Amino acid sequence: MNKKTPINMASPHFDSVDRQRIHQELDNILDGALSMGPNVKAFENAFAKRVGVRHAIAMNSCTSALEAVLSAHRVDGLEVIVPAQTFVATGMAVHLCGGIPIFAEINPENLCLSLQDVKKRITQKTAGIILVHMAGMITPEVNEFRKFCDEKNIFLIEDAAHAPGAQFNGCEAGSLGHAGCFSFYPSKVLTSGEGGMVTTNDDTIAEYVRSFQHRGRDMKSSEEEYIIPGRNVRMNEMSALLGLVQLGHLDDFLERRRTVADIYSQELKDFNYIKRIIPGNRISSSFWKYPILLSPGINRLAVAEILAKDQINVDWAYFPALHLQPVFKKLYKTSSGMLPLTEDLLNRHLCLPCHQRISDDEAYFVVQRLKKAINLITQSDLDV
Repeated sequence: MNKKTPINMASPHFDSVDRQRIHQELDNILDGALSMGPNVKAFENAFAKRVGVRHAIAMNSCTSALEAVLSAHRVDGLEVIVPAQTFVATGMAVHLCGGIPIFAEINPENLCLSLQDVKKRITQKTAGIILVHMAGMITPEVNEFRKFCDEKNIFLIEDAAHAPGAQFNGCEAGSLGHAGCFSFYPSKVLTSGEGGMVTTNDDTIAEYVRSFQHRGRDMKSSEEEYIIPGRNVRMNEMSALLGLVQLGHLDDFLERRRTVADIYSQELKDFNYIKRIIPGNRISSSFWKYPILLSPGINRLAVAEILAKDQINVDWAYFPALHLQPVFKKLYKTSSGMLPLTEDLLNRHLCLPCHQRISDDEAYFVVQRLKKAINLITQSDLDV
C-alpha cells in the first residue's frame, strides 16, 4: 500500500456520535458546575466499577495521583523502589513527596520491574514499590509482588498509566496493588485531555486522597477546615466528560489494539533480528504501544529514519533510563553502569504504533517496512 497519511504513535479518537454528545453536554456544564460536578462523579463511579474497586478518585494527572498515594503512605525520608524504565514522573513523584527513589532492573521478558532484583534492594528504610505496567502489560509476577509486599508490610502501587483494561487472572490493572494510578493524557489508551485517576479498595487511602486533592480539606467537616498538607489537583467537568465518553469505548479500543498487536506478533514471529515483547495472554496488556528488542548492533535510529520515509512513526519509551536522567544523576549521584541489564535493553528497544485507528492493512504495512528497514541495515553492515 502507498501511505499518504502518517501512521503515528497515538491518535485520540472521538466518533461523530461522541462529538454530538460532548457538544450537547457542554451546554449543561457551562450552565452548572465547571469542576467536581456530576460528570466527575459519574466518571469516578464508572471507572471504579470497571476496575472492580470500591474507590476511584479523579485527579488532574497521573503524576498527581502518584503524589497523593505516596503522601498517604508518608514516605518522607523513606525508600521507594521504582523501575529504571518509566516516565520521569514515577521517580519524581517519590522525590517530591520526600521519599528516596531506588532504581531497579527490569525484566527482559516484559520490560516491567524485576522481582528478583527488587528483593536485593529491600532495606529497613523501604516503604514500598511502584510497579509500572510498561506499554500496558501486567507482569505475570504481579501477584508475587503483592504477596511479597504484604509479607514485608510495605505498599505496592500500580503505575497503570498505560494499562486501563489490562487483566491478569480476572482482575484488572488498578485492582492488584494497594492502589493504582492512571493517566488520561492524549497519548494514552483513554484520554480526557489531561487527567488521572487513583483506584483503591483501601478506605484510608481513599479518604486521604480525597482530602489531598482539595488542598488537605477535612471532607467530613461542614466548616472549611484543613487537616493535611494537600494540593489543588482536582479534575474539571469537561475533562471528566471526555473521559466518561472514552471509557464507554474501552473494550472496542482494546480489541482493536490487540488485533493490531496480533498482526505484528504473527508477522514478526520468525524474524530473526528482533525479539517480541508480548504477554502470554493478550488480555494481560492494553497494548499502549508494541515494544520489540532489536538484536545487538542494529542502529535503531537508522531504522526509525528509514520508516519515517514511509510516514511510519516509531519511538522508544523511555530513554535514557530513569537513573540516567540528568535530574536524578544530580540529586542521587547515579551513573551509567549501575543497572547494566536495563541500560542494554533501553539501548535496543523500539516501540511500534498500536492504537484503535490503525487498520489491518496499515499494521501489515508497518511490519513489512520494518523488516525491509532492518534487512537493509544488516545487509549494509555485512557489505562493509
